[in-house]
Amino acid sequence: MRRNRLGKKTGLPPGSPIYTGSNSGETVIKMLVYDDSNFQVYENITVEQAIELQGKNTTNWILVNGINKPESLQKLGDYFGIHPLVFEDIFNVEHMPKIEGFDSTLFVTLKNLTWADRDQIIDSEQISLYLGSNVLISFEEKNNNIFDPIIERLKVGKGKGRLRQEDYLCYLLIDHVVDNYYVLLDHIEDQIEDLEKLLIENPTNELSNSFLRLKKNLMLLRKTINPLKDEVRFLAREDSEVISEFTRRYFVDISDHLSFLTQSVDSFREMISSMLDLLMANNANRMNNIMKTLTLVSTIVIPMTLVTGIYGMNFDFMPELHWRYGYPIFLSATAAMGLIMYLYMKKKNWF
Repeated sequence: MRRNRLGKKTGLPPGSPIYTGSNSGETVIKMLVYDDSNFQVYENITVEQAIELQGKNTTNWILVNGINKPESLQKLGDYFGIHPLVFEDIFNVEHMPKIEGFDSTLFVTLKNLTWADRDQIIDSEQISLYLGSNVLISFEEKNNNIFDPIIERLKVGKGKGRLRQEDYLCYLLIDHVVDNYYVLLDHIEDQIEDLEKLLIENPTNELSNSFLRLKKNLMLLRKTINPLKDEVRFLAREDSEVISEFTRRYFVDISDHLSFLTQSVDSFREMISSMLDLLMANNANRMNNIMKTLTLVSTIVIPMTLVTGIYGMNFDFMPELHWRYGYPIFLSATAAMGLIMYLYMKKKNWF
C-alpha cells in the first residue's frame, strides 16, 4: 500500500513543491508539436529542449511522466509562469480534483483510476494539466502512459484534434480520464451481481470483507467524481480566456457524463448498504436458528438429566434399586420422556 508523506510539507512556506506520493519512477519528458498537416513527436527530451521546440502556429503538448523530483521541473514552471501555488499542487498527489483559472491560464487536477485485478481494488494516479498561452503541459504521477490512445489518434489524424488548439486537447485528455471511470463502474457492477448471487445461494461470513472492499472502492470513486463534476460544470458555464466557445460546449458533455456517474455511484452505494443489511439479517437469523435448536435440545435433555441425577445418588434404599429389570425400564422410561417432549414441541410448531 502506498504511504504518502503529507507531513513533509509541515513548516514549509506556501508554494513549496514537495512530492507527497511514493516513488513514481524517473521523470520522462515527451513533446508533441502538430497542426492539421504536420505531426512531430520528441521522445526523452530535457526541459530546455521542451522550451525550445515550441511552435508559434502549432499545438504544443508537453508530457511529463513521473513527478517525484520537483526540482528537476522548476525551470519548466518558471518559464511558463506557473503560479507557485499551482506548481505546489502538481506534486501534492492527495489534492482533491479541481479546476482553477489564473489570468490567461487554466490548471486542472484530477485522478486517473484503474482497476487492479489482483487485489480487486481501484488504483489512483494524479493527473495535472496546465493550459497556457500556446502550450498544454500534462503531469502524470506515474509512467503509465495513459494518454497513448490520444497520441495515436492525433498521429493518424482521426477526429478534430489536429484541427484545434490546446484547449480542445485539454478537453480530450479530461474526457479520456472520465471515460476510464465508466470501465471501473462496469467492474463494480459485475462485482455487485456476483456478490448478490452469493448472498442468495451461499451467505458466508467471508462476504462481509468483499462488501467492505467494494464500499471502499465506491467511496474512492465518489470522492474523485463529485468534486470534478462541480468544477467541470462551472467551467462549462463561465467565460474563459483560454477555453473557446466551441470547446466549452464539449465540457458540457463531460459534465453530463460526470452527473450520470455520480448517480450511478450513489445507486450502487445504496445497493451495497441494502445487501449488507440483508447479510447481517441472514447471519442474525441463522444464529437465532442455532440458539433455538440448542434450546429445544436442552429442554428435552434437562428432565432426563434430572431423573438420571436422582437415580445416580448413593442411597441404599431406592425404589427398584435391586430389581432385575430396573435398569432397562429406567432407560426406556427416560427415552419415552424425551420422545413425548419432542412430539409435544413438534405439535406446537416450535421447530
